[in-house]
Amino acid sequence: MSRVTIHETDPRRRFWPIGFLAPAVAPLLLLAQHLGADEWLLAALPLLLLFGVAPVADHLIGRDYRNLSRDAARKLAGDPYYRRLMHAIVPSYAIGLFAACALFARADFSLAQGLLFTTGIAYVHSLLVLVAHELGHARAARDRLLARFALALIGYGHFGVEHNINHHLTVATRADPASSRYGESIYRFALREIPGTFRGAIAAERRRLQRRGLRWWSMQNELLGNWAMSLALVAVLLALFGPVILPFFVLHGLVAWFSITMANYTAHYGLHRRIIKGRREPCGPEHSWSSGFLFSNLLFFNLQRHADHHANAQRPFQSLSYIEDTPELPAGIPGLFCMMLVPPIWFRVMNPRLLAAVDHDPTRINFRDPAQAETFHAPVPETAG
Repeated sequence: MSRVTIHETDPRRRFWPIGFLAPAVAPLLLLAQHLGADEWLLAALPLLLLFGVAPVADHLIGRDYRNLSRDAARKLAGDPYYRRLMHAIVPSYAIGLFAACALFARADFSLAQGLLFTTGIAYVHSLLVLVAHELGHARAARDRLLARFALALIGYGHFGVEHNINHHLTVATRADPASSRYGESIYRFALREIPGTFRGAIAAERRRLQRRGLRWWSMQNELLGNWAMSLALVAVLLALFGPVILPFFVLHGLVAWFSITMANYTAHYGLHRRIIKGRREPCGPEHSWSSGFLFSNLLFFNLQRHADHHANAQRPFQSLSYIEDTPELPAGIPGLFCMMLVPPIWFRVMNPRLLAAVDHDPTRINFRDPAQAETFHAPVPETAG
């Protein structure tokens, strides 16, 4: 029996502003610091909210299998409400970053407290990439420029180039650094994905410039423009808060990058597009993991309906559908983050799900070593009695 229900209006419309909770964390903590809140509470609260409160909220609220009809999705694509949300949330994150910098500069943090706060608020601010991801897929030049500014806030300006040009082409293959492999821990994946996406973005931008007859040091180089925006931001922060803010910004950026890597780790874990009759099969819904948990889908602007995103990359977040009979994750992204940080737990939970999703077919598994496909013997599923 199908769990999906079809709706003619957006049943989540009034709840999408939940996405503004993340950029509001730092301003609220700055206010709490002004009112005399304890430093340990200020330092620990961001991590507690994302890794504690969000997973609990996911499981208390539950999953959401409501989809829109084709006519409703078409109407929503032209509804300015959703684009205005995206446009408003980027400056909200900018305010959040400045508030976090002010708090870090003003609070009497110990070294441990400073590291804890910076790590936690960086995880919270990494959700900004989801907004940049949405705007970066838009056709309007203004949206793409706003996406670039959003990425500059965390020094991640190469993401748009790599994701839009490379990832959607090579997803769920060994050629894609952002597709994690069977038995690959988050830590091993990060060592491959972070430099791999960086190199991929440089190579893609170099090819684009060469096709236009332009040199690398051209004003048309999108990567150089993005990195220049980040450097300009650093200059402003140094002028406002002094040199103490430089280590904060660097660690904030590095942790945000790792958080994005963690999100990538969940999206295609172990899934592989086969070679059929000498050609790579097209990317389909079966090559992405999705999650139906309502709260984190609101917080992450439907990123977790990832199968539909790869099937319809230009479809706006509000219109993405839950696709039945595709790989489904056991939790929302915050809960998955908790699992993957302890690889034995991740493998114990996810490897059986992966094998079931691919019908125990080793040709559909993205192995760390291709030779494993020839010798792999999937565990026999347990049966009752």
